[in-house]
Order: sequence, then structure tokens, then C-alpha cells
Amino acid sequence: MFLKKNTVAVMFLLGITCAPLLAPGTASAIPAFSRQHKTECSTCHTIYPELNEFGDAFLKNGYVYPHKKDGAGAKAAEPGNEWSIISGLPQQIPLSLTASADLAYDEDAADGNKLDLSTRSVTLQAGGSFRDMFGFFATYNLYSQGMQRASALANPANNTNVPPSNDPDLDELFLVWRQALGSPVNAKVGRFEPKLSLWKKSNRILPVPSYASTTYRVGASPFSSDATEDGVELNALLGNRVFVAGGVVDRNGQDREDGYGHISLKIGGTDFKGQEPEVDLEKDSLWDYLSVTLGAFGYWGQNGEFDANGVAQNLNNFRRIGAEADILYQRLHLKGSGSFGRDSNPVFGFFKAPVDSKAYTLEAEYYLGAPVNLVPLFRYEYLNAGDGTIKRLTPAIAYAPLQNVRMSVEYTHSIAPEGTGNIAFASIAFSM
Repeated sequence: MFLKKNTVAVMFLLGITCAPLLAPGTASAIPAFSRQHKTECSTCHTIYPELNEFGDAFLKNGYVYPHKKDGAGAKAAEPGNEWSIISGLPQQIPLSLTASADLAYDEDAADGNKLDLSTRSVTLQAGGSFRDMFGFFATYNLYSQGMQRASALANPANNTNVPPSNDPDLDELFLVWRQALGSPVNAKVGRFEPKLSLWKKSNRILPVPSYASTTYRVGASPFSSDATEDGVELNALLGNRVFVAGGVVDRNGQDREDGYGHISLKIGGTDFKGQEPEVDLEKDSLWDYLSVTLGAFGYWGQNGEFDANGVAQNLNNFRRIGAEADILYQRLHLKGSGSFGRDSNPVFGFFKAPVDSKAYTLEAEYYLGAPVNLVPLFRYEYLNAGDGTIKRLTPAIAYAPLQNVRMSVEYTHSIAPEGTGNIAFASIAFSM
């Protein structure tokens, strides 16, 4: 939209702006959880939909409270509710609704329509647990306007691996078997975002645009690190501060599966089990206010262009390797993400032309806190996917007048080989 040539630069700038809108309601924390556990949204969030440390522990624990927090999450049966404990069914129907409306101003719009007010979405979500043994989560896109769907990509080798005759609007649907067979391992099966990055694409203060380091694509290949996939994942906590995950992804039209792995280490702050550190009230320490989380991931896969029989041809073997850091010091939050990739045949040509790629994202946020609930932030992104370097700088402000409502304003300046682009973006989102 910023640039007038149909190049990889345009695809990048449009793609990472619209990618989170493909499934705008895929947040992993929803009001259904607040109702189930009778707690406020700020238990798990800073500004919706970004997770705080306890919210991240809740996510890693399969949507079950890692421990009781201020009485929330208690499982004692109240009189008349014994049926829920015995059957394992939630006492309430665990449904939520998320909606968003967006405004964009693009001074270089190729079609001359500089002001766009037609982007909106409504998403149905469900999440919860069955007697703390199984966790579940689902998102279904009820309505969207003014955005490109992942399922509408021109290339039939679509990334979400939607089987023929199935509805692509089902973005996530998975079940987590917690501590399967008495082991410390959680088993996840269904459609979900593979655990690669430290942050889910939908659990950031600004889901739009998504991070270049995890959402970028190369050539005609529809793969991105943060796309939802059909697969099986095993994950576990090693102690309280090391988290590991690994899984396989099924892709149509071929006889092999993709594989991936993740490891993260947390130093200081609330651990991955949601337990806050002990504080010496008589002596201050840097670690009373500082937490550092380090992560690394790898993904190895294959895709191709489907023939008339639905068989992938002109295969592309690809890999992504990345490292990330999340630093929280009092109200200052710093994030860094880097990804390196190689695709053997990203244009699905008869003659292979390998492409090496790399992308970085740096973001700084500062929480002003109650009663303002305002967060100014700045993001820098870099991408080279084989067709030149693209850079993007984004200052923004997010505001939460209520815990389930988020307003944001951002300005993005993009620099690409074909020229520069500027776009202003405003959004309001709420969940109930």
C-alpha cells in the first residue's frame, strides 16, 4: 500500500501489517478465563492483550492456575456446584467475543484512497479446562472486512494447511493434556501457533503490525514462524525457570512432517510456575525489579505448489533459527527478536534458487501504570528476504480506559529499495 510497485517490499509491508488481522481474535487470554476464575483481567494482563508474568505462567500451564492467587482459581465445590467438579465440565459456557475497528491513513496509497475506515472484525473464542486435566482453546473468525485472509492467498500451498472442503475461518482449535500419564510433559494436539517465539503474535500491546522477525515470508512460500498449523506438540517445565517445547506439523500434499523446537530460560522475577521471588525488605537488590527471559528456536520444514491432484510439486525445503530476549525492569519492558532462514526453492520453480533471509525486531515499552494505563512504545524492524533491505520505525501509544478495552495510535515510517512509505494507524478493540 505504501509503495506502488508489486515487489517483495510491498508484500512485506502489507503482509506484516495485515497478518495479525487475518485472525484478529486469536488472543490466548480472554474474558471467559476471568469469569471462570472470578478475577480481574489485570491478573494476567498489563494492557490487553499483552500478558504479564503471571499470565504467561497461566498460558504455559495449559489454561490452569499454576497456584492459587488471592483465592482465585480455588477448586473447592460450592453447594449446588458439585456436578461441575464430578463431571469436569466448566460451570459457565466458556465463550468470549472480541471485536476491533481500525482506521489507516496512507499518504502514498496506490489507489488514491488515503483514508481507510473499512477494517473491522468480530471473533468468537472459547477456552478453559476440564477438571485441571485438559486445557482447551479455540478461535473462530465470525466476520472481517477490509483485510486479506490467509486462506485467500493466490498460491494454493496455503500456510494454515486447511483440508479441502473445510472452513478456513477456524483459526485455532486445540486440546492440551496436562502432565500426561503422570509425567511433567504437556501434550498439545490440534491447530495452534507452534511454540517458537517467546510471545504469541496475539499477546502483544500492538498486535498490528506483527513482528517482522516472526511474520515474514520468502518468495512465493506462505510459511511464517507465527502462523497457526495442524500439529502435535510436547512441552514441559524443567524446574521452575526452564521451558522446553518440540513438535511436528502436518502439511497437505506430501509424505513428511515439519519439525520444530524451543527452549527458554528465565532469570529473576516471577518464575514460569507463577511464583513470585522472595524479597528482602531490609536490603534492596537489582533482582527485586529485574527479570530476563532468553529464548531460542528452530523450525525445519517443506512446502510446495499443489498440482491438480493436490500433490506438492517443486518442493521448497526451508529452515528458521532464532533467538530472543525479554527484559523487564520496573515499568520498562524491552524485547528483542532475531531470525535467520534459508529456503531452497521459495518461488517453487523447476530450477531451484536458494534464498537466505534474516530479520530483527527491537521494541521498548514503558508502563505509566494506573490510573493512566498508558503505554508509549517504539519499535525498530529490519528484514532482508533476498530482495533488498527493508527497515521500519514505529512509535506508538496504547491506552486502556477499561481492562477489556484497548485504544492505540501508531505511525510507521518504512524504508525500502523502491522508496519510503508513511502510514498512520488507529485501532480500538474490546473483548467480552
